[in-house]
Amino acid sequence: MKRLIAVTAALFLPVSAVLALDTDKAESHYYPRETSAPGAAHPWLVMLPGGGGIDVFGDYDFYFDVAKEWNEAGYDVLVIHYQAAAPLVPGAEQANPAKMEQAVVTDALATAKAKGWLDLECPGFVMGFSFGGNGTMQLAKEPPANLAGAIGFYPAILGQSDGFDAKVPVLVLQGDKDQLVSPQKLDAFVAASADPAKFTVKHYPGAHHGFDIPSLEKPVLYNGERFEFDPEAEIASHLAVTKFRSARVKAAGAPAECTIPQDN
Repeated sequence: MKRLIAVTAALFLPVSAVLALDTDKAESHYYPRETSAPGAAHPWLVMLPGGGGIDVFGDYDFYFDVAKEWNEAGYDVLVIHYQAAAPLVPGAEQANPAKMEQAVVTDALATAKAKGWLDLECPGFVMGFSFGGNGTMQLAKEPPANLAGAIGFYPAILGQSDGFDAKVPVLVLQGDKDQLVSPQKLDAFVAASADPAKFTVKHYPGAHHGFDIPSLEKPVLYNGERFEFDPEAEIASHLAVTKFRSARVKAAGAPAECTIPQDN
């Protein structure tokens, strides 16, 4: 289980300062955020940001704000900047984005175990946003030990073949006006999977890509695609995530020393 470790000064630095740290090792791009909830060990979340890495059009706080929400719910979190880490991870420099992200996560989990960042004997989740959905789906298909579920916010599904076979339950949150991740293609992907019942797909009418990101209150047009915050979809999606993780973490089973949160 997680050993008692000193919290490094990097955890308290602004993200801009963290980015300035030594970057010659992949672990420089893994950002652990530990819960302050009581207990010796806690469930965990691995987070895979979108295609811009930890930068959402100049917003460097979003993914870390999401991590705080999970921390407050009793989960340890590891935010992974897989784009920056991939050139430093053997086997991660490949054209298939799903396999690339999987290789980085595998390395990040090994680092987390060695450094005591995560209690990997406890149940855990992977959550990916947009391009991070590629790795999220790959991990749902080939899950690491004790993965209880996968969550995708408007997830990309590149690098997956027909008949996708999810080994853990998958929650997908999707805007119906998304121009970057087609809702129709996503639905077809789920319908053609080996077990569509493994998926729970929530559609949000009128919502665009990035509907859960408050800094996109003023819409951003990028490469002809619209990114826009939708407060109603944000609230509904977060409620769906809370319900999903609560059900899955309870069903997963855990060693006695794991403190399982009680989501309201």
